[in-house]
Amino acid sequence: MPLYYAYALLFVFYVLLVLEFLIPSGGLVGIAAVVTVISALAVAFAHSTTAGMTLLMIVALSTPLIFLAVIRIWPHTPIGRRILNRRPGQLHSPGPQRTLANGKPLDDIVGAVGVAMTNLLPSGMVKIGGLRLDAVSLGMAIDAGESVIVTKVEAGKIYVRPISEAERLATLAAASGASGPSPPPISPPSLENSPDSFDFDTLDLENPN
Repeated sequence: MPLYYAYALLFVFYVLLVLEFLIPSGGLVGIAAVVTVISALAVAFAHSTTAGMTLLMIVALSTPLIFLAVIRIWPHTPIGRRILNRRPGQLHSPGPQRTLANGKPLDDIVGAVGVAMTNLLPSGMVKIGGLRLDAVSLGMAIDAGESVIVTKVEAGKIYVRPISEAERLATLAAASGASGPSPPPISPPSLENSPDSFDFDTLDLENPN
């Protein structure tokens, strides 16, 4: 069999190798590429050992280079952007979630008090402001039902630590502005019946009754 058949099969192998990254075939294109390169090597070795070894070295050196080139190009292809959820021209994938289910910024819950819905070992679920949220404990296990406070939000993750009941009440009171009713103002004593204001001229000393 002529040697150019082997090189023709090698070219088909390269095409299939690139298409494997561009077409969602479930691996079928990749299998076809492997079969093609094996056929190319078989034809080359059937022609001569020298031709077979030469083709084998070409495959061994060129395949990693093609892999690297395709991997660099793949995120900018339509299928790569669809899988990575990128828009044209976007360099990075979308960051972690920054808002709650009610639309409020995630950073707004820093300092909020809640309760652990599950054991945090170290991650689990907490309930804060009526919302069930995934959280991570800071350095210690937290049992379900224990009061927690949000210490920080970092990279979309909520970090909590346990708090005492007194600290929980104090935090809730400070958050709600419940400082108790202010005492009524104390009015100064009335001077209406003081000795200085008494009119002694009107006093009837002869008829005390």
